[in-house]
Amino acid sequence: MPSTLPTEKPRYAFVDLAKGLCIMLVVWHHVASTWGLDTYPLKLPLSTFRMPLYFFLSGLFFKSYAGFFDFCLRKVNKLLIPFTFFFITTSCILPFILAHFHLRPSPGCSVWYSFIWQEYFPNFPIWFLLGLFWTNLIFYGIYLAAKMLPQRFSNAGLVALSLAVGGLGFFLGRKSINLPMFMDTAMTAIPYFCAGHFAFRYTALLKPNKLDKLNIPLALLGFGLVYLLSDSTVSYVQNHFQLPFWSTYLCGLSGATGILLMSKAIKKIPLVSYFGRYSIMILVTHGWVQWAIIKILREFHIHWSKNASLAFVFVVTMLLYLGIIPFMKRFMPHVTAQKDVIKRE
Repeated sequence: MPSTLPTEKPRYAFVDLAKGLCIMLVVWHHVASTWGLDTYPLKLPLSTFRMPLYFFLSGLFFKSYAGFFDFCLRKVNKLLIPFTFFFITTSCILPFILAHFHLRPSPGCSVWYSFIWQEYFPNFPIWFLLGLFWTNLIFYGIYLAAKMLPQRFSNAGLVALSLAVGGLGFFLGRKSINLPMFMDTAMTAIPYFCAGHFAFRYTALLKPNKLDKLNIPLALLGFGLVYLLSDSTVSYVQNHFQLPFWSTYLCGLSGATGILLMSKAIKKIPLVSYFGRYSIMILVTHGWVQWAIIKILREFHIHWSKNASLAFVFVVTMLLYLGIIPFMKRFMPHVTAQKDVIKRE
């Protein structure tokens, strides 16, 4: 497996669309959860591939760069620094400020280290950045280990090691054995990352090709498979799975590729694609945005039906990002993966 030269990633419009669709599903899920909605249409099928899509995409754009140290620096800039900044500001400092003004309960001093073992904190959606950071590093270690094998066995070795690590993560979840800082989830996600890596190397997924005429039928087939198999709870953040091993991964891969193939057929939906391009900004802030909207509704004693309330909060949350995203691009580029904090030579 030859090393890849450190080049900038080109932008693919349909990938932005896929990310936009998924971040909107994430926001919708959190809005529904905030309102205490235990279930909603397609909740179980959607839960099987929302997160796997992002792990798959990270693998799809995996590069070995100039070595492990250079790779780590890039992931620190793109993932760990945003997580650290938004954990300190929006999960620690902001809740104490709001508690001071009696707008919400105090989170307690333990919130400062809650990401280690407790793995729950006020701005919870940012967990994904830390989990994806570990997934990248674990896969790079597997990648290096596979390169040490004879060349004819390297690909098989990479797949076998990825399945073994993913299986171990899945087993830990089944046995309710928790590893700190979402490392168990990172292990479980390795097969998705590996699948994305092989999709880049051995398919024309990112390029126009003669099979594109089948994108919609294949996407529908994938969604149908997910719908048929997803009859139990899947939670990647908790690393908790009631589906069998193969059903979990089959649903995750089928749903993720289904979203990508459907997006490739559509190509672009301007507003959704825009959200996808800057999905990290939505990820790290949408919890507080929707909280503020709900707080205002309750303060003014606005009582709508649950469905109307959910729709209103979701739509207003997403529309506010037409202002929030430009603001964050202008004033917060270093903590939203737009510019590097740690410079590479």
